[in-house]
Amino acid sequence: MAKKFTLESALKARKEANLEEWVQQYLRDEGHNIKLADILRENKIVWVDLIKYNLDKLKRAMGPEEEMPFKEEKEKWEERIENFSVLIKGGFTPPPIIATDFWDDISISDGTHRFEALKQTGHKKYWVIFFIKNSISKQKILENL
Repeated sequence: MAKKFTLESALKARKEANLEEWVQQYLRDEGHNIKLADILRENKIVWVDLIKYNLDKLKRAMGPEEEMPFKEEKEKWEERIENFSVLIKGGFTPPPIIATDFWDDISISDGTHRFEALKQTGHKKYWVIFFIKNSISKQKILENL
């Protein structure tokens, strides 16, 4: 069965000015992240866009490292990264990463495993949907293109 929420469908939603709704549907369906969907809907957003962005400029908030706000057991983390890496090496194009500036600096809110697998498979840039509430963050993103 083909996935409904692909990079191509996100690019189409952007072109049709329907990106926010695409994200809401993705997070509530395939993304299994209703809490984030609610947070995105509740916050005042100054800018939403889908941009091919330098992965080295993104910050994770999830992982096995002690300093991560959202911790995941190392074995589970590595298994999920490996599963995504195998898919990506096989030609799979993951949905975009979602990043926000809601809690601190700009960081990944959804797609940390995809992000890490993309980096480990040699990708330098990938598509990121930014939900930004601070115009300074928007400027910072645009300066890093």
